[in-house]
Amino acid sequence: MPAVPASTAFLASRRRLFGALFSSAGVEHGGLAMRRPGRDGLRTKDLPQSPDALSFPPAAVRWLTRGTFGYSIQDHVEFNALGASDDARWTAWLTRQLNPAAINDGACDARIASAGFVTLNKTPNQLWNDHHSVTNNYSLRMKPIAETECMTVIRQIYSQRQLFEVMVDFWHDHFSVFGWDYDGGPMFPAFDRLAIRPHVFGNFRTMLQEVGMSASMMYMLDLYSSDASHPNENYARELFELHTMGAENYGGIVQNPDSFANMTLLGHYTAADGEEERLKYVDDDVYEAARALTGWTISGANWPYTPIAGVPLGQFAYDSSTHDQGVKRILARYFPASQGQADGVTLFDMLARHPRTARHVAAKICRRFVGGNPSTALIDSAASVFNQAWQASDQIAQVLQVILQSSEFKNGWGNAMKRPALSAVSALRATGADFTPKPDYTTTYTPTEEFMGRLQAAGHKLFYWPAPNGYPDDPIAWSSTGTLGMTLKMLPRLLEMHQTESYNNAYAFLIDVQSQTLGAFATSQRTAANIIGYWCDRILGYRPEPVHTVAVDFLRQNVAATVALDLTTDGTDNGHPSNTGTWTINNLSRHYTIARLRTAIGLILCSPEFLRR
Repeated sequence: MPAVPASTAFLASRRRLFGALFSSAGVEHGGLAMRRPGRDGLRTKDLPQSPDALSFPPAAVRWLTRGTFGYSIQDHVEFNALGASDDARWTAWLTRQLNPAAINDGACDARIASAGFVTLNKTPNQLWNDHHSVTNNYSLRMKPIAETECMTVIRQIYSQRQLFEVMVDFWHDHFSVFGWDYDGGPMFPAFDRLAIRPHVFGNFRTMLQEVGMSASMMYMLDLYSSDASHPNENYARELFELHTMGAENYGGIVQNPDSFANMTLLGHYTAADGEEERLKYVDDDVYEAARALTGWTISGANWPYTPIAGVPLGQFAYDSSTHDQGVKRILARYFPASQGQADGVTLFDMLARHPRTARHVAAKICRRFVGGNPSTALIDSAASVFNQAWQASDQIAQVLQVILQSSEFKNGWGNAMKRPALSAVSALRATGADFTPKPDYTTTYTPTEEFMGRLQAAGHKLFYWPAPNGYPDDPIAWSSTGTLGMTLKMLPRLLEMHQTESYNNAYAFLIDVQSQTLGAFATSQRTAANIIGYWCDRILGYRPEPVHTVAVDFLRQNVAATVALDLTTDGTDNGHPSNTGTWTINNLSRHYTIARLRTAIGLILCSPEFLRR
């Protein structure tokens, strides 16, 4: 359908809209390229406006956008019933969300059940026998990760436990595993169900060890094959660099790191038991930690591929015959000889209670909720609670209370942008999508295949980051022309996808915006002004400019914004409704109005206000 502008004002407002979009992606000082012979590519009037000039949503919209997988008007209605003021409502909302077991999530559970998943609740031993051992059927072997991916998207869209799902996503990035690894993929549901989800708001120390003992992480970082004769440092290095203390506390290669001079140089503190430990780790600590974790493996993963000490295949096992029983020294702490599996337990203890771990993890959580540059004061406050509560069963919930009740969280906006998967899920939530993704092994091009493929094209397919550092939270990482371009192609496409067979008009839309619009307004009230106001409220929570005016102008075309539009007259496509409206080139307000409605809503989804958080 040709998009014919109605006026010079439309052109100007559209330029402002997309200028603001580029600006929100970090393009603040460069001009838009004019690729014509003899032009230098810069025109002053094409410079995008500063993100600071963009609109500021109401408080509840900002908080719900960042505390969930995207603002929805239903969430806002429920939020408004929780108290007499926004602050009181937020406190009540947060208290409720931090107790997910008390939230009825039956509707989401029913949707998951309707998908017919068969691998999600299997034990590690069942996953091993039913999938990991399969070598002649790749689809069956990788079905567990495919089903976990689909289940995760369903929960992100439909779960009432939204803050919980946001933190599930956070911890999967923090303890990043490439879900489609040939050996780790078949075991992935157990990693998600047993190592991550039970501890989302709980105790970091408990989660840290459960992650280390999971088959998917062991395969990701080779811990399963580490033994006394050949200690493998991959997991030990990432344990320090990513999972606990952070690369910012790496001291390098230091000879005799525990000498008085080097302890002073690298810093030290007194642990709870009175022992002095270093504040920075060095390569020797990584090597010694690798030795401490030798013997931690998966039953049946190593030759002769038989159960270890009667442990069922696929489950964590400690093999004392492959453990390095010698003396060790880590962060200046002495590990006596012949301590067996206790070496690893002690290592997890000391890293979980270490002050630099508290600061590293707290800073990452702050960045997830506040933006790319949280203040030192907020990080210090969150790290202090993380450290003091290191043994508490609700340690992470306490840290979240500090961050999400802070003035920095409450007053901030626009310091981050939605990553592609968050953008897509946010769009599905806001527009009332009916989408139950599930793996398909037929030749039909399903909406699940298209959705997952578009996430991959935008660089954000779930559990698909190949490195152990997880998908970045830095907005600069998501502001490239490639990633942003594929995101902007994906968002309006969601409005065109069909159930069962993505491109087949014989099936219903995933998002039936036509029916929703017709249901919202009587025939005489279906004006561009009313319709765009309604969808701005649904998607953004308010009606910012220039987004609102641009979308109104596009939808109304050559009639006033207060004139009712025909959103019911339609053509046919192979005997089915074409879902476009009709060809009326001599009157653009009647030209493909049904399709134009979807495109107008797509403009809102591609706006900087939607992409910011």
